[in-house]
Amino acid sequence: MGWFLFRGIIFGGIFVNHKFIAAGSLFLLIAGFLLSACGPAKSPADVIGDYLQALADKDQAKAVSNSCGAWEEQALAEGASFVNVQVALEDLDCQVSNQSETEASVTCTGSFNFSYDAGEEQQLDLSGRVFSLILESGDWRMCGYQE
Repeated sequence: MGWFLFRGIIFGGIFVNHKFIAAGSLFLLIAGFLLSACGPAKSPADVIGDYLQALADKDQAKAVSNSCGAWEEQALAEGASFVNVQVALEDLDCQVSNQSETEASVTCTGSFNFSYDAGEEQQLDLSGRVFSLILESGDWRMCGYQE
């Protein structure tokens, strides 16, 4: 008995249309992509780096977007304190010091260098701070400092 195949494949005696195979392959490709995208997009150290860079760039919206809901007002206040001064973030390097499934701590080296209109310059060393983060809405977010 001969089988002629026209625009389909026979699996175990069942004829499968080529459109079904194409749709199934597309589904598997999309499902694989979505599963690989699970988990936070940025590490806790990356979030703190972005938060600090946003402060230096006077980008309050970005500072808030990297903050947990409970820290948003403080992020705005920190950003506002940088408005009337020239700020440079130098030699920033952040490392995760502690991490669970929902909380993390990050320490950084580097400094904010401030330059005021009167010619005064100050430096804020970041090595003495421990940044606290929580996993909120699937992403790591800055949520304060540890004492």
